[in-house]
Amino acid sequence: MLPGDWNVRALIRSPLQRQDLPIELRDQAVLADLLDTESLSNACDSIHTILHLAGEAHVGNEHKQPSTHSIVVTAENLLTAALQAGVRRIVFLSSSLAESAASGVGDVTAYGKAKLAAEALFSNACIKGEIETVILRPVNVYGAGMKGNIASMISMIAGGRLPPLPSIAGRISLLGVQDLVQAIILAMNSENMNGRTFMITDGQAYSISEIEAAIYQVLGKTAPTWRTPAVILYAASVVAGLLSKAGLRQGSISARTYRNLMNDNLFDNAPICKELGFEPSIDLYDALPEIVENIISTSEKQNKSQTRTK
Repeated sequence: MLPGDWNVRALIRSPLQRQDLPIELRDQAVLADLLDTESLSNACDSIHTILHLAGEAHVGNEHKQPSTHSIVVTAENLLTAALQAGVRRIVFLSSSLAESAASGVGDVTAYGKAKLAAEALFSNACIKGEIETVILRPVNVYGAGMKGNIASMISMIAGGRLPPLPSIAGRISLLGVQDLVQAIILAMNSENMNGRTFMITDGQAYSISEIEAAIYQVLGKTAPTWRTPAVILYAASVVAGLLSKAGLRQGSISARTYRNLMNDNLFDNAPICKELGFEPSIDLYDALPEIVENIISTSEKQNKSQTRTK
């Protein structure tokens, strides 16, 4: 239940996903597909507010980005079904990459451009007075089960496979999963925020070097006193990206990873704090012990499974 004792209907694509839902949501789950407009009509029937967060997440490997076409098509299909069903509001979980695509500054990707195009569909419907919209642009999210470059860094440091990073001045914005949920609930319940777009961060500016040091500390490891020259890190990132492109390795490390490490990637959360009352409750360093424990536990289970298979 959301605040106000809302009834929640979850859209799932497979009956097997029903077991992944909390017990109280399983009976309300509806089978539908964002590419099937008829099933979406049934899913949207008698719904007041839609939270659209479905879709393939972007990946760090620039050669294996998800289908940008599907991001726009599924948004268009959902919007059509919502308008036909008389849905009052859509809260669209976009991405900070849409912000970069809109400004042309920072990490501009095809994924970000597609998210921006999907945002435009909802915004145009809002301008026409057809439906209320609130668009949320979260930065990279941390929490137990997270993926991405920080999770890869933790795994590689834990396994002794990551040489010390160069001294990196670049800073990044991040967001805890609990605070993302808080922001979503605020957006769904807000009044007079129709047509607004908000960035979501935890308000911190994280140094990559400080994150690296914190990971060593949580793992109980002594951080090396020497630093890898930046040129070597760049060369290794390029090679890793080329191997991924050729299908010879899996992972998110690429030349794009290096570029993102070396440049600031900061966003402002002041508007959502001021206008929606958003109050971040955690930072990465508070969450890191649980994150590290989860990653190590998952890795150990995978290793045991592989050993049994052999």
